[in-house]
Amino acid sequence: MGFIRNLIVFLLPFIICINNAFALRPFVTTDADVVEKGKIELEFGYFGIKEEKNPGRDELTIEFPDIRFNYGLLWDTELVLETVGEFVDDRQKGSFELREQQFSGTAAFLKKVWHWGEGIVPNIATEAGLIFPTEKGGERIDFEGTGILTWELKDVTFHTTIGGGTERKRRPKMLGEEEIEVEETRGVFIYGSILDFEVKRIKGFHLVSEYSLEKVEKQNIEHQVLGGIVWEGPWNMEFDAATFWGLNSDSIDWGMTTGVTIFIGK
Repeated sequence: MGFIRNLIVFLLPFIICINNAFALRPFVTTDADVVEKGKIELEFGYFGIKEEKNPGRDELTIEFPDIRFNYGLLWDTELVLETVGEFVDDRQKGSFELREQQFSGTAAFLKKVWHWGEGIVPNIATEAGLIFPTEKGGERIDFEGTGILTWELKDVTFHTTIGGGTERKRRPKMLGEEEIEVEETRGVFIYGSILDFEVKRIKGFHLVSEYSLEKVEKQNIEHQVLGGIVWEGPWNMEFDAATFWGLNSDSIDWGMTTGVTIFIGK
């Protein structure tokens, strides 16, 4: 509880002095845009939950906090820092029973916009960086790099991300009749597409959807769809709520997420 209390105290002055907002919560993928030089964008997920039944043991995971920190640098570049707190129940025997807690998806990226488009010509950007081994099974720092395209049309914005990276983990391997753990490095393919439709009749209200997938070498594809809303609320804050579903037995079965985006001027 001490961490949560300190986090709220840290966020309060930012909530008071907001002057603009734009972000990519609640999506897994991102956009070909960056924060202006010297400014900060804070994406804060204050509740998330997901359930995964296959493969392996059933798991129910509560996520808090989900933080993405973006800082604008020179030459249309931004620094991205992100992590997700996870509380895991891997037994599912009635009420929630905390079995594990960890930080997942802890990473540092540099994103750069190389071309600003207009109309049917998209913005073009890249994002690359390091993923740190803060979750169970992680052993070494991994790399991830993606290319990003964003089309901004009249009422619809479309983003697509494609790229890859590495995943190094300890995995079981049979040596004769004995099972041992060995460290393996596998390639990862990443893809995501986002559709953002602005509802003109309701000021600041957006309907959003996403399809995303991840394919680890020697493993089955994991992919999901997301549907939700984003509302540009008072004090130029963006609130979001979404739910998502896995599309096969190797994916997450279902999940929900809610959050807020805060933009901090200099």
